[in-house]
Amino acid sequence: MTTAYYQNLEKGAEPGRPRGILLRIFPLAFSIFYAVFLTQLPLELFKDRANYLTYAAYSDIIFERYSAGGLLATIANEPLWLFLNTALRQIMYPDNVVRVFIFVPAFLVSWQLLRRDPRHALWMITFLLSPQVIKNHIIHLRQGVGLSVFMLGYLATTQWKRVLLMGVACLIHASFVFICVIGLGVWALKLARLSPRMQLVSLLFGFMIIGATIEILAGEVGARQVYVYNEAELDISGIGFAFWGVIFLLFLSAGEGFLEKNMFSFSVLAFYLAVYFLTPLSGRIFESGMFLVFLAGLSLWGWRRNAFLGAFFLFTATGYWMRLGEPWFGFGIW
Repeated sequence: MTTAYYQNLEKGAEPGRPRGILLRIFPLAFSIFYAVFLTQLPLELFKDRANYLTYAAYSDIIFERYSAGGLLATIANEPLWLFLNTALRQIMYPDNVVRVFIFVPAFLVSWQLLRRDPRHALWMITFLLSPQVIKNHIIHLRQGVGLSVFMLGYLATTQWKRVLLMGVACLIHASFVFICVIGLGVWALKLARLSPRMQLVSLLFGFMIIGATIEILAGEVGARQVYVYNEAELDISGIGFAFWGVIFLLFLSAGEGFLEKNMFSFSVLAFYLAVYFLTPLSGRIFESGMFLVFLAGLSLWGWRRNAFLGAFFLFTATGYWMRLGEPWFGFGIW
C-alpha cells in the first residue's frame, strides 16, 4: 500500500473513488434525528427540568441577584447562560426555551463529531449514546449548551475562533473554566520545552492543588456551585476511577509521540484522576472534556485502539445495565 492510499483514507475516501452521497449526508441526517428524538421526550419526566423552566422564566431576576454580588460573582455564575434564557424568553414560552436548549446542542455536538471523521461513525454514535454524554441533553442541559460551543471552538480552523468560542463556553458552564485552565497549562509547559512526562508530572502537581482548593476558591468569588456541591458526598465507588485509570495507563504506554500530540486530552484525563477523591466536581468537569479523551483514543493504533474501543463499549453497556429498573435509565423521576 502506498503513502497516497493512507493520505486518501485520512480524507475519508479511497483513491479514485469520490465520497459517496451517504457518507456526506449521514452526519447531518443522524444529528437531526438524534436532536429531534431527544427534544420530543416528555419535558416533565426528567430530573432538573423544573429548574430549567425556572431559568427560562426568571433568568433576568436571577441575573440581578448574582450581579448584586459584584463583577466576579456575575462572571462566576454563568451570565451568558442567563442572557440566552432571557433573550429566548422574549420570543417563546419557557417549555420551548428548554426544548431549544435540548435540540441545538444535541445537534451541534453530534454533527461536529460525525462530520469530523465519518469513518468512525459507529464509535461516535456509541460515544453520543453513552450515559456520560447523552445526559448533557437530558438532565444537564446547561452543560450541553456549553459543550456545543466549546466544541465549535476546539474544532475551529482559525485561532481567534478557537480562543473566542472556548472562552465563551466558560460563561455558559463554569466547568469549562477548568478545561481551559488545563489547556493553558499544557500550552505554557510546551513553551518551556519540557518533555511530555515532565509536563505530566508538573500538571499532576498543579491539579492536586486545584482539587484541594477548588471549593474555597469558588466560595471566594461567590459561584453558585459551591452551595450546590457543599453538602454533596464524594463519589468514591471507584468504578469510574478504575476504568479511566486503565485508559490513563493505556495512553501512557503509547509512547511520548502520542503524549506530545494528545497532551491536552491526556491532561484532562489526568485532572479527573488527580482530583477524583478531592472534590465532587471532578466528574462534571471531566464530562466537559471527555470528548477530547475519546478523540485521542480513536487516534491510537493497533491493539491499543482496539482495547480502548472495546473497553469504552463495555463501560457504556455496563452503565446502562446498572441503571436497569430506574426510570428512564436513571435520568427520569419516579
